[in-house]
Amino acid sequence: MTAKLDEIIDFRQIFFKVINNLFFFIISLFIAFSVAFAYNRYTNELYLLETSILIKEDNSIANASDLLYSKVSTNNKSIENKALMIKSFPLVYKTLQDLRFDISYYIKGNIKTSETYTAPVQVRCANTEKIKGKIITVKVIDANSFLLIDMKSKEEQVKRFAEKFLFHGVEISIINNTLFHSDKIIDIPITIVKFQDLKHLTQFYQRKISVVQEDRGSTVINISILSEDQQKGVVFLNKLTENYINNEVEEKNIASIKTVRFINNQLLEMSDSLALIEQQIQEYKNNNQVTDLSLKAQSIYNNIIGLESEVAKSNTIDDYYNDLSEYFNSSDSFERVSVPSSFGEPDENFNTLIRRLVETQTKKNILIDGGQVNNPAIVQYNREIKQLVINLQEAIKTSRLANNLVLLESKRRITEKKKELGDLPKIERELLSIERLQSISENIYTFLLKKRAEARITASSNVSDSKVLEPAILFNSDPLTPDKEKSYIIALVLGLMLPLLFILIKDITNDKIITRTDLVNATSIPILGMASRNYSGHTLLSKQNPKSAVIEGFRALRSNLNFLNQSADRKVYLVTSSTSGEGKTYIAENLAIVFAQSGKKTLVIGADLRKPKLFADFELDNTSGISNYVLDEKSLAEIIINTNVMNLDILVSGPIPSNPSDVLLHNKLSEMMHKLKQVYDVILIDTPPLGLVADSLTLMKYSDVNLYVVRQSYTQKGLLAYVDDMNMKERLGDLHIVFNDVKEGSGAYGYGYGYGYGYGYSDGSYTYAKDSEYFDDHL
Repeated sequence: MTAKLDEIIDFRQIFFKVINNLFFFIISLFIAFSVAFAYNRYTNELYLLETSILIKEDNSIANASDLLYSKVSTNNKSIENKALMIKSFPLVYKTLQDLRFDISYYIKGNIKTSETYTAPVQVRCANTEKIKGKIITVKVIDANSFLLIDMKSKEEQVKRFAEKFLFHGVEISIINNTLFHSDKIIDIPITIVKFQDLKHLTQFYQRKISVVQEDRGSTVINISILSEDQQKGVVFLNKLTENYINNEVEEKNIASIKTVRFINNQLLEMSDSLALIEQQIQEYKNNNQVTDLSLKAQSIYNNIIGLESEVAKSNTIDDYYNDLSEYFNSSDSFERVSVPSSFGEPDENFNTLIRRLVETQTKKNILIDGGQVNNPAIVQYNREIKQLVINLQEAIKTSRLANNLVLLESKRRITEKKKELGDLPKIERELLSIERLQSISENIYTFLLKKRAEARITASSNVSDSKVLEPAILFNSDPLTPDKEKSYIIALVLGLMLPLLFILIKDITNDKIITRTDLVNATSIPILGMASRNYSGHTLLSKQNPKSAVIEGFRALRSNLNFLNQSADRKVYLVTSSTSGEGKTYIAENLAIVFAQSGKKTLVIGADLRKPKLFADFELDNTSGISNYVLDEKSLAEIIINTNVMNLDILVSGPIPSNPSDVLLHNKLSEMMHKLKQVYDVILIDTPPLGLVADSLTLMKYSDVNLYVVRQSYTQKGLLAYVDDMNMKERLGDLHIVFNDVKEGSGAYGYGYGYGYGYGYSDGSYTYAKDSEYFDDHL
């Protein structure tokens, strides 16, 4: 498995590239850690503040609508709805308004400016609506005065503490904050005061508040917020939960409060009526000198009073039903039911339906006012309201029928009693009528007083369904962000990954041959050897230090060729490449030099008749050469040049002919090569690029071994496909690759190991032993 993985990912090559680009990794790490340090130092710290509230469980089902629509857990829905209410716009807005967060304070430090709840000064301002967005800077001068700077106009003013003054048309004053302690005036920091837009600030806090259920099996809600100042976050969360609980109680008191309001109005009317009736009775008695009524008349009178009181109550209830029915038919919002069901309605189920309707409508309005118009809970509330209205309308019909029966019966009995009363004297009847009206009014007045007391008792006994389980507490804990340790870990990862990613992208997009692996992947042509990069400035090895690494590389290449030619019958080596600039001439002339230095009589031929270079490297002229021998019939003795390197001769191309291809196809060239083989032990032919012209293919019929030069970071991978295809078609003879201009440390020498001592490579191409894999394959 490891071997297969190594074939896919060359870990040694990756390691080598990391080592080779170590400087860039160091720079990248330095920059990454510098950014992390700056981030940790200059970023405002954010602290996590938390509180939790407990929601009372309510598993009761009030009516059939709950059974119809409660297909999922009502407990979870209730908790989700309460979470939305906690983040609702009206609640958050009221909290910020109560805490006067529309005035924000910041402490200006040497490194950064941080928000604070306890500032050296406090601004007193009734309303910031006209100055929202304004920023001032306050610098304490002494115990009595301060310097105020308007950050927009840059206007500076010296003011006294507690002095009222106009700021952009708004009266404000600034006082010393006694909660802020400082030993010296000079140590008091500069305070920056920002006047915020409460609406925008509310939206900002809505995004900051996080409300989650502590555990799926519990009814505990955890409320948290990230704040620059811990004390400010604690104060906000505690005030938010306080307002939320108060709102819940107020919602429950809506029915009772409206009942008390209605009854108070009725009592005022009844009070006036009673006063008027009492005055009429007194005047009637005085005018007719009546002091008392007979016992029989009094008994009939009391019965009629009782029955008419029942009629009055029934009429009041019937009016309530009429008003309620019209309200349901004409209104889309049901939180303003003017007469609560607790008024004179004995049916507890009816009362429950009314209360649930008011509460549901109020919850729906809270979500809508908070901008949650697309909240799924609103759809659920609409369904509940619709079903509750249907149930209420049915209950109203039933209750009205029952109430009408009671009303008819009471009226029938009143008619009977009035007949009995008709037999009494006129004065008694008239007095009884007035007193009867007084008693009815008194009974209704007493009834209303009783209902008002009941409504007030109900309001005072209402409690919230939620209570604070754990209030937000100031612990002076470490900030949540920036997490310094995490920042440095991220810097370490990025500092290592970015250069590595850059190297990977560079390798993916690179179309040049860089390493031996690239050569092996691009072609099946065997690699004979490598020539390291020449930093000496001298093209010829004869001018370099004989112990240099460049010369040792060519000696290793010579040894590899000797191993290929153990029978010594292969003496002509042709050097070519894909394009110009890959080092054909450089390889040919220097390989000739090391062969000559080994004692072999060597000739290097400049067979590039199109763009010759060989003569220039040896500082010769190109007046006599191959073209003279073929076209001008000069002798070999006239064109072969002896060099100052022992055993090395040169045959240059000569003047460039009009048609170089015809010269290379001439019979005299074949004759020339035959003669040269008789004289020299080694012949090296420098040819034109194989990928541009066909001259090299023409000359290959004279060569025994063909050397194909590939230059590191220069030769394109795509060019090797053409050569590899020709080699597979056996058109290039015994072809081998020479890797030229290899930079030591680039990975071409077996991932940075370079040369051994004096001879050979450690790239694994050849081992130069009798059991070499290369010779097992090729001999």
